[in-house]
Amino acid sequence: MNKKRVFLIISIVLLIIISGTYFYLSQSYKPVAANQNFINKEKILESDIYYFFKAENNYDTAFIFYQGGRVEELSYAPICEKLRKKGYSVFLVKMPFNLAVFDLDRAKMILDEYKDDIRNWYLIGHSLGGSMAASYLNDVNDKKLKGLILLASYPAESVDLSNKDFEVLSITASQDEILDQKKYNTTKDNLPFNTVYKQIEGGNHAGFGNYGVQSGDGKIKIKKEEQWDYTVNLIIDFINQN
Repeated sequence: MNKKRVFLIISIVLLIIISGTYFYLSQSYKPVAANQNFINKEKILESDIYYFFKAENNYDTAFIFYQGGRVEELSYAPICEKLRKKGYSVFLVKMPFNLAVFDLDRAKMILDEYKDDIRNWYLIGHSLGGSMAASYLNDVNDKKLKGLILLASYPAESVDLSNKDFEVLSITASQDEILDQKKYNTTKDNLPFNTVYKQIEGGNHAGFGNYGVQSGDGKIKIKKEEQWDYTVNLIIDFINQN
């Protein structure tokens, strides 16, 4: 086989691999049609890196939200909008290919932009987004960052937050069949000793968002609206106790 043919074959194989990878990364879970009911365009500001659910009466505390892996950001509009209506601003971060692993430092860009406006910050992350938020917190020391809220998530084994001076809330759902329970339990030692653990009975993994059924997940036994309300109430109770 001559060199030109070998080069051609290698080029085709590489092209297939690159195309396949791009296709995989481009596929994502999209918000369901009814999700538009939670998007108030007059109350949401948009930049290149976030959607800003701006509360009208409270600039003291805000959340930065990292989405789950390959889930479009606005799938989390229900929780963000419900927090906004309770008086808390939320920055729903845009990630390349809907994967926080590609730019987990985007929280810093928001913190720098609003450092003079908001005093207390919490990171929220669903699934992979929670793991990436934990990784970000592992590498920074910002006193404005008061805590981490994990939704069906856990830190990577290499991330040790056990001695960090902030609060952690971990929320899971009883019907979640995507969360790796073994890793979830073994990485508890990586979190502060006073981490608060809560479980939503009847909820599932995808129920923290509004993107329909996720492959491999358990069947939700409550209404999604209930799971969102439980989640928001647990978050607010948590930050009010700290």
